[in-house]
Amino acid sequence: MGPIATVAQQRIVGLTLGCALLAAACGGQGSSQQPPGTGGAGMGGVSGTGGTSSVQPDAAMVGGSGGAQDTGGTTGTAVPDAARPGSGGRAGTGGSSAGGAGGTRIGSGGATAASGGSAGRPATGGRSGIGGSPATGGRAGSGGAAGGGATGARTGGAGGGGGASGGMTGTSTTAVPSEGCGKPPPADGRQNIDVGGTSREFILKIPDDYDNNHPYRLIFGFHGAKYNDDWVATGVAGASGTNLSGPWFGLEAASSGSAVFVAPQASGSGWGENDLPFVDAMVKQFEAELCIDKSRIFSTGFSMGAIMTLTLGCNRADVFRGIAPMSGRLPTSCPNTQPLAYWSSHGTSDTTIRPADGEAARDAYVKRNHCTSQTSTPNDNNCVTYQGCDAGYPVTWCTFPGVHDPAPFAGPEIWSFLAPL
Repeated sequence: MGPIATVAQQRIVGLTLGCALLAAACGGQGSSQQPPGTGGAGMGGVSGTGGTSSVQPDAAMVGGSGGAQDTGGTTGTAVPDAARPGSGGRAGTGGSSAGGAGGTRIGSGGATAASGGSAGRPATGGRSGIGGSPATGGRAGSGGAAGGGATGARTGGAGGGGGASGGMTGTSTTAVPSEGCGKPPPADGRQNIDVGGTSREFILKIPDDYDNNHPYRLIFGFHGAKYNDDWVATGVAGASGTNLSGPWFGLEAASSGSAVFVAPQASGSGWGENDLPFVDAMVKQFEAELCIDKSRIFSTGFSMGAIMTLTLGCNRADVFRGIAPMSGRLPTSCPNTQPLAYWSSHGTSDTTIRPADGEAARDAYVKRNHCTSQTSTPNDNNCVTYQGCDAGYPVTWCTFPGVHDPAPFAGPEIWSFLAPL
């Protein structure tokens, strides 16, 4: 189980057209000659004006003849993302315990967490405790009463001595173990699950040193339309694709065995709101069969997989703790507006899903999480974090000089964002 590959925002167009017709918003950049768009991602249609614009070799969705700029053209006919109203929501499960868990894994080379709980078991390899620092509050239940996320009272100290992240400040509540804790784990690898009479595929990765009494993070990785679940799970693309820095966008390696990973496979029409029952079924199965921390479920994805990740943020914020879309855009509608930890990246020369679309999604979460417009100083990977956000719901935005690709630094940057949550 090592971490995941380094490796998208308004609406998912023409789901029945298939991934071959979705190059402007899916996974990769299109051929040098594209047919007119029929429901593209731009406002006012994605038909271009001349047919000679340069396009990027990774496109997996068909754009206008002049590229993906929405500077003209007739509005295409698109299948709208049917916005499912948020259900009543379950009450926030975190924050009500009197004593918090310590670092998820306390580095064996350093001191133990000052007030660790049952969630912190000794780890090998000198990893520092993560999430063991003082909590600042629980999550509010989606649609539930305002008090659903009572303020956490834990005051566990930071894990020490194991590594650079030993002093991170944790902002989440005590782990919420799933029903699968204590049970023998299922086999991992490629599997199928029945969803309303349809067999759907996913690839599961369980840590090599899996402990069935330790609640693990659960991280979904969604592929772009040009790619598949193998690309996410192995990091290896075909001849016309982009290899990742490792499995699950480089996240598996960065997690050092502290998370369970899943790479779902899209249906022929690509990702969309109709895949929400598929995600629901997987979450239910994993919680029943594995020891999952139900308060720490995350999603990341690239291009159309980023749009699917944003769709989860708009419809399952009561299930997911945070999302990390890469080169994505918001779906057509977003009924759920409760705070959600948000990390995103975009190539500055992306013509498949424009940087402005990624910025619009980012700004929606800046507002949603009540952040200010001020940001931190960019780090070495040009990532900035917005200031004043609701406690435990940060917003981070990263750009890089590239086209429609996953961020080359995705693994370590996303992990450093998720680890303290």
